[in-house]
Amino acid sequence: MKLKNIFCTLLILVCFSGVSQAQADLSFQETTFDFGAVKAGTDTLWHDFVFVNKGMDPLQISSVNTSCDCTLAEWPKGRVIQPGQKATIKGGFKIAGKSGAFDKSIIIIANTTPATTFLTIKGEIKE
Repeated sequence: MKLKNIFCTLLILVCFSGVSQAQADLSFQETTFDFGAVKAGTDTLWHDFVFVNKGMDPLQISSVNTSCDCTLAEWPKGRVIQPGQKATIKGGFKIAGKSGAFDKSIIIIANTTPATTFLTIKGEIKE
């Protein structure tokens, strides 16, 4: 009986420990942006992905990666985003020497659940 009580107490503590942990919540207005058809050239296409920290804890972005060297990302490096605060991750795609459809990813690692968030930029480069 005593072992059963200990087990039940531990189970309850484990269940409620996740509920009491506040965390950051990375909430984007959009996670995909379609540039549509664009003329070939030497420019870099850019789009601002605006987000807000809807969590209870400050948001810390530990890294942002891209799916290839032709995809770029700018983010608030080293900056802590407080609950309720907005910020921007800027996604770019180098179109020089490219043609046809593209669909690229920006991968964000932060103190959120899940820890990984994906953004997508896509379009088609026309001659």
